[in-house]
Amino acid sequence: MDIGQLVGAVQIPRLELFLPELTVLITAFLLFTLELVLSSPLKRVVLPSLSAIGYILALMSVGVTIQFHGDTFYGTFTNDYLGVLVKVFELVIALTVLAFSQRYFQSKGSFYGEFYYILAFTLLGTMILASSYNLIIIYVSLELVSIGFYILTALLRGSFISKEGAFKYLILGGLSIALASYGAVFMYIYSGSIDLREILTYSGGDYHYLILGLVLFLIGFAIKIGAVPFHFWLPDAYQGAPTPVTAFMASVGKLAFFIPVVRIMPLIEDKFALAWMLTVGVIAAVTMLYGNFVALVQRDIKRLLAYSSIAHSGYILAGVAVTKVIGLKAVIYFLVVYAVMSAGSFFVVAMLERDENWNNEIREFSGLRFSMPYLAFAFLVYMFALLGVPPTVGFVGKTLVFMALSFDKLWWLAFVMILSTAVSTGYYVRLVVLMYMKDKEKEVSVPEKSYAELASLLFLTLMTVVLAVAPGIVWQLLSPAAEILFAR
Repeated sequence: MDIGQLVGAVQIPRLELFLPELTVLITAFLLFTLELVLSSPLKRVVLPSLSAIGYILALMSVGVTIQFHGDTFYGTFTNDYLGVLVKVFELVIALTVLAFSQRYFQSKGSFYGEFYYILAFTLLGTMILASSYNLIIIYVSLELVSIGFYILTALLRGSFISKEGAFKYLILGGLSIALASYGAVFMYIYSGSIDLREILTYSGGDYHYLILGLVLFLIGFAIKIGAVPFHFWLPDAYQGAPTPVTAFMASVGKLAFFIPVVRIMPLIEDKFALAWMLTVGVIAAVTMLYGNFVALVQRDIKRLLAYSSIAHSGYILAGVAVTKVIGLKAVIYFLVVYAVMSAGSFFVVAMLERDENWNNEIREFSGLRFSMPYLAFAFLVYMFALLGVPPTVGFVGKTLVFMALSFDKLWWLAFVMILSTAVSTGYYVRLVVLMYMKDKEKEVSVPEKSYAELASLLFLTLMTVVLAVAPGIVWQLLSPAAEILFAR
């Protein structure tokens, strides 16, 4: 090949497709540089402000990329409606994390300037993970997100629980990436390709390699999303991590880790549909039942919400078992709205933790409406949303999954879903009863509440209702995203 042919073979990347990620990447490097050179007082002002500006610019650039669709970087990065929708919610929640983080870390005596650039790099990984079919890019972005979460989980100074949770997450997280990597190797042996679209539409190889590769790949992601029996790291990591970080992991993390599985759904051929339905359906049933039954006996609010998160992984997996376009629409909707209501619930806990006498015990919610009425009301909305009470996004999400299951005649899984939702009533309603029907356990006060915190909490609370009353806000991107994926 001469020089002319070599130059002709080089493709100029379409950077307009990568603009939000490029903005976050530049923000991350700026934060890294400034953290090294600024004094401590300046870090507390400059780093969160620059992070917010960078994320807002990235959010604005998402509006630019929605006009452009296709692949870039030699097919390793894909910009489509699904990626755009996911990035909007990831960036919005990242902004709310910033609103709650600074005062939280100050109250815990654990302010680290490194938090801001690690958060930015982690966010970058989640955004890339949402926009790729390429196994190498998925691996790299998965590592970027995971390493960020390991560090962020351990950021509470002097907390053994924080370090223990981070260590457990590190061990099982490393195992998950190893299994996903082995799965990628077997899929490459089968097809000779590292693109999931080509792998799952290829015919002619030994199907045993494909099946083994898919199983290992999906187990790797099952560990990340906390599906039973791969969930053991999750309650300890959620309890030990700084609560704004827990909110980020439970919302943006779960959203990002599910997307590669969502992208596989339309590519499942008829010959694998029954095996996929049974395997994913059984895991979903066990996950939702286990998460809800164990949540009933929890005394720590963060562990209760952690097991609730496991149960919701089961609800989402129930939709994943339906390899039809209606199942894909239900899963995408449930994922993005769960990110909103789970983040909001952990942010309420983050504010309560700033009271030096607060210990995260469930009994401390008794009479919260007398001490902190606005926090009690916000938490009430999130609990009803997680339970699935109308008019909240949780009700619409579970209804869509139930419709998808009935469309595919998966009545047994729909029954398990109804049963597990009934079980969850026990602990969600218990919290509501404690807040509104019991006397005060203790006087709770949150010092130095910022306007950013209150505005973020109000925004998430409104979104929990508005996205249910007017689901077309999400549906305009969600519906074409699912239909285009299946058309491919």
